[in-house]
Amino acid sequence: MIGTGRMGGFHVGAWERLGHATVVAVADPDDAARRRALGDRSAEEYDDWRRLLDVAADEIDAVSVACPSELHAQVAIAALDVGLHVLVEKPIATALPDALRMRGRAREARRKLMVGHVERFNPVVTAIQVALRDGQLGRILRAQATRVGPLPSRIGDAGVAIDLATHDLDLIQHLLERQVVEVYADGGRFVHATQEDLLTCLARLGAGGDEVLGLLDVNWLTPVPRRELALVGERGTLRAGFVEQVVELTETGSEATSRLPIEPVEPLLAEFGAFARCIIDDTAEPVSAHEGVKALAAALAIRESAAVRRPVTLLEMPPPARVLEAAA
Repeated sequence: MIGTGRMGGFHVGAWERLGHATVVAVADPDDAARRRALGDRSAEEYDDWRRLLDVAADEIDAVSVACPSELHAQVAIAALDVGLHVLVEKPIATALPDALRMRGRAREARRKLMVGHVERFNPVVTAIQVALRDGQLGRILRAQATRVGPLPSRIGDAGVAIDLATHDLDLIQHLLERQVVEVYADGGRFVHATQEDLLTCLARLGAGGDEVLGLLDVNWLTPVPRRELALVGERGTLRAGFVEQVVELTETGSEATSRLPIEPVEPLLAEFGAFARCIIDDTAEPVSAHEGVKALAAALAIRESAAVRRPVTLLEMPPPARVLEAAA
């Protein structure tokens, strides 16, 4: 475990609950943070992640990275270079060139690099996928995501575009199987000392007559957290609450709302289990580096659009050659 702050502490606890994974070493420059994360657990401790890789790389299979986002690329690439599989918290990085280098290095090293977009493992996503597969909504016309809450004290190296919007940018591209091709956003910094803390964005997904409009609302100014996604289709509207793990469907022309069946799951535990399983079974990462790159590119475009107050077009980002060959 590299990084034992608030999120790193959640990582350590979740890893220890998996029957096929054991935390054997942690690295963080803060002694107190390491002790809080470990609690009564026993593990090797390092105040420098480089020493962990130097000393323990031959004895471990993978690293879980939850250090500050601006260090993700440096840490992940170093771990890949010594032959380790890597789970890196989202965002994959804070700069697109870094994210692309990470993606390329993982392919060269033939190691897993999974991005921790934890909402993918929320059971509401499975319920949404079933509804889409069964055609319950018909053609999707609009996706509206809301991810708001109070100002976090722990985040200083990223604003809401990278910290919050990446969740929903990943989700809507994954669920709708379309890439964000254009964004138009506005917002700014109102309370946070250095980063934007409120953004509203109109996004266009797909092209060629098969487009979906996306609307994203993200901020750190709302007292009560909300994590919601609404899909508007020709046959109905679906509303999902990620915190409550509830999905409701209202058919067009009807006022009756039905609740879709969901089996409650702890997303972080499911995410880590999936990462461990892809290593054990040597299968593709459930959330690939390429998908992390796409979410970051869209988030950076949103931030740029808000800064210049005009639309920003994204370049097409096809999967790397190895992914295309595997699909064929």
